[in-house]
Amino acid sequence: MSGLTSIIILAWNQLEYTKLCLDSIFHYTRPSYQLILVDNGSTDGTTQFFHSLENNNLTATHRPENIAIIYNQKNLGFPAGVNQGIKKAQGDYLLLLNNDTIVTPNWLENLLKCLTSCPFIGLVGPRSNFAAVTGLDGLVLNNPEEIEVFARQFNQPDPNKWFPVEWLPGFCLLIKKQALDTIGLLDEKFQYGFMEDVDLGRRANQSGFVNMCTGDTFVYHFGSRTFTGNGLDIGRIWKENEARFLEKK
Repeated sequence: MSGLTSIIILAWNQLEYTKLCLDSIFHYTRPSYQLILVDNGSTDGTTQFFHSLENNNLTATHRPENIAIIYNQKNLGFPAGVNQGIKKAQGDYLLLLNNDTIVTPNWLENLLKCLTSCPFIGLVGPRSNFAAVTGLDGLVLNNPEEIEVFARQFNQPDPNKWFPVEWLPGFCLLIKKQALDTIGLLDEKFQYGFMEDVDLGRRANQSGFVNMCTGDTFVYHFGSRTFTGNGLDIGRIWKENEARFLEKK
C-alpha cells in the first residue's frame, strides 16, 4: 500500500464547500498525498483562496507532500478540468474528489487497502449518503459532528464489505495509475459532467479491470452543488450526456 496518492479536486465556484472539503482532507488524510487543485474559471474568491494555499498559507494536521494548482480563465467542463489535474499527478494512485464532499477518519487508508488487494482491481470508491450505485438509502447527517461520529463507527476495516460494481460514481474515485494508463482519461465529450464516470467504469471492465465499492468506507457528499450553484440545467445535461454514452456503445 506504499506510494503517493494524488488527490485531484476541481472547483467552479462554491468556495464554501471547497473549504469544507479541504479542511476534512487536511484533518483526516494520513497516507502521503499530493494535492492538485483546478480552478475552472471561478469568480467567487476561489482563485484568491487557491493563491493563498500556493503561497504556503496552509494550516493542516496532515500536510500534502506538495500542492499543484491549475488556473483556467474559463470553465472547461468537468472531464477536461479533471484531465488537466491527472496530467499533473505524481502519485501511484489518483483520487478524483468532488469539492462538495467531506472525507472522514480512515477514508484513504481503507480505499487503498481495497485497491491494492488485487492486481485486477483498477478503481474503487466508498459508500455515501448521496451517490448512485453506492449510496446508503435514507441516511441523513445534519452537521460535521454527526458525520464524524457515524464515519468513525462505519469506517472499520472489513474486506467482507467490499463488493464489485459495473461502475463507480465519480464524486470520490481512487484509481491505480497503471490502470488509468491502460483505460485512458475521462472522455471530454461529456462536457459539464454526468456519465463520464459510467463510461470510465465500462472502459475499465473492457480493459480487464474490476471496479470495487469499498463498503467499509464512508465519504459524505452534498451532491450536485456546482450544478445548482451555477444555475445549470441538470436534466438537460443528463439527457445530452446519456445520448453521448449510448452512441459510444
